[in-house]
Amino acid sequence: MPFIQIRYEDIYFDPKVQKMCVSPAFTCPYYNHTWSCPPVAPYLEEEVSTYKQFFLVYSKFDLETYIKEMKAKHPRRSEMRIRNSFYMKSMYHNDLETEMEEFLHQYQSPYEKRLVLYDGSCKVCYSKKDGKCTYDSGNPCRHPDEKRYSMEAVGIEVIRTVISLKADIEYPSNKYNYRFGLACFK
Repeated sequence: MPFIQIRYEDIYFDPKVQKMCVSPAFTCPYYNHTWSCPPVAPYLEEEVSTYKQFFLVYSKFDLETYIKEMKAKHPRRSEMRIRNSFYMKSMYHNDLETEMEEFLHQYQSPYEKRLVLYDGSCKVCYSKKDGKCTYDSGNPCRHPDEKRYSMEAVGIEVIRTVISLKADIEYPSNKYNYRFGLACFK
């Protein structure tokens, strides 16, 4: 399973990251529509600083090979259409969740508390077949103890964090699709 142990100092926080979800050029469809996204997601720089161990857990998918295979099957489809279709489908893949579960299962050091951050919006209700998030209805979160904040939702600048690590991760990449999560322990 791919992961890198990092230091707290390697994690770049910026309150502006939470505002990137909505701008004149782009508004994330989940902004102000889920309990795990801005504007209700908390800024967690101070909270994360209280943890002692940090692991960047990630999944890596060979997008370049996938595009070639899809072009061979569907020669009339453009690369852009194949990419867009992949990204829409990948929002509901559980590859990062699988990597995170494997990492957490093998993590043997004792800890008092853990915080796990994922990418994208929380998909707990979707994966449990409960339907969409209760946020828009005004009802409380169905699964508050399982709610998944993304790194960006809590103010982490993921691209800057990953690039600064000087790890063997080609990011951003046209060849690979990466999904990142952060496991914090104290």
